[in-house]
Amino acid sequence: MTLSGDRPSPLRSLRYLDAFLDSTVIGFAYFEDGVVRDCNEAIARLLHTTVDQLVGLDVLSGMLQAPNNEVPFYIENPEDLAGLDIDTAQTDVVVGVNFADKPRRWLSIDTYPVPELGHRGGVIASFDDVTREFRRERMLRLFYEVSSTIAVAEDVDEALNSLVEGLCSIGGYQTAWITFETGDPDGRLEIAHRAGAVGYLDGLELTADPMSGRGPTGRSLREQQVQVVQHVAGDDDLSPWHDRAKSYGIDSIVALPFAIGDRRAVVSVADHDIFVFDDETILELRGLLGEVEMLIARVRAVTDLRRSLEGTVAAMTRITEIRDPYTAGHQMRVSALSRAMATWLGLDEELVEVIAKSAALHDLGKIVVPAEILGRPGKLSALEMEAVQRHCVVGAEVLKESSLSAEFVDVARHHHERLDGSGYPDGLRDGEISLPARIVAVADVFEAMTHHRPHRPRFSVDEALAELVAGAGIRYDSGVVEACGAVLASGFDVDG
Repeated sequence: MTLSGDRPSPLRSLRYLDAFLDSTVIGFAYFEDGVVRDCNEAIARLLHTTVDQLVGLDVLSGMLQAPNNEVPFYIENPEDLAGLDIDTAQTDVVVGVNFADKPRRWLSIDTYPVPELGHRGGVIASFDDVTREFRRERMLRLFYEVSSTIAVAEDVDEALNSLVEGLCSIGGYQTAWITFETGDPDGRLEIAHRAGAVGYLDGLELTADPMSGRGPTGRSLREQQVQVVQHVAGDDDLSPWHDRAKSYGIDSIVALPFAIGDRRAVVSVADHDIFVFDDETILELRGLLGEVEMLIARVRAVTDLRRSLEGTVAAMTRITEIRDPYTAGHQMRVSALSRAMATWLGLDEELVEVIAKSAALHDLGKIVVPAEILGRPGKLSALEMEAVQRHCVVGAEVLKESSLSAEFVDVARHHHERLDGSGYPDGLRDGEISLPARIVAVADVFEAMTHHRPHRPRFSVDEALAELVAGAGIRYDSGVVEACGAVLASGFDVDG
């Protein structure tokens, strides 16, 4: 083939290249200023067209930015093809190519300028179909990101939000939403989570009723099967959902059933391109949902455990306060101050939560101390003091039997230990005392000093803090005392 002006095509400047170009599966084309001047059969096959249709086509022009009957394919972001019109070689430029009646393909393009021909816009480009690799990589990234996010989710709602957000932000789909059964006698469904271009969902009422719920979401929930519509605009369905989807530019929808516990749900994903959800993509999405179901089961278990733990902490705290009415609210105030100090110290959020909850149970062992001793004014005898001090050991034993984490047991046993070894029950020193126990120890002492007890009046905040500062580095951890002062200076409510 020769170009206008009898210039030879760079693709075929050597005769032996003809056989190679005609046999390779790699597409090759020669462009001048973005216009195809020569190409081989392989690129025509990749683009589902012919060599004659390609030659003379300006792939950088606006004519390829929207599909129509005259253009066999279009590139959604033609700016991705800038390498066809520059003097610098480009490698691994991946573009999405859409067709009138076929799924989108992804092509990897390498370009090489040929200035030796004396024409600035001359570029040779190779095209390789990387659709399978591109989609697999994107799905793996989606799988990893969604799984990682759900694994640390605080609750089921957060987990489901991360799923639909990931489908749009990583999967590249236009819209995603989750629909639940509601038990409504008319089959009305609840759209609980949505992401992406959600205008389509505004005011939308979905139903699983066999007569009115004819869209893919309603059918999927009703029949518990995957429902897919590959080309909304080319479908003859006259249902209201169909017209609405077309008006919002949606041309592909897939609805996949799954379950949250015993509650049935559907994940629906929509895109503005046609034939997006082929069998391989649907299989991968179903695999993702299977993983999500297992991860959400874990989130629910952790949430239930957390609620159970919070209920247990509240119940145990209440039992202690009933036993010792003079210290009503003491454990929860110690918990609040411990949380604030641990946060100021920059501890991990999960550890902060453990410290706060263990502080709420630090005096649980007082349930075995006779009530008359707990409420007695004046100095206690040695035997009575021994009974009071025993609450640390008893509390630790109770919490250990309750299968709570080691931090709960440690704080209950060691919140009266002191750095100089003067504390009880084990006479630990400095590095032998854990950080959670050091934090709760300071909070416990401060709270006790700033509230009335039968044997003494309350200290002022300044007086109590001065006592802590005097003992910093001797009895109390200096860093924790500093944290206490900082928290109080920030306006912490000691009576809250």
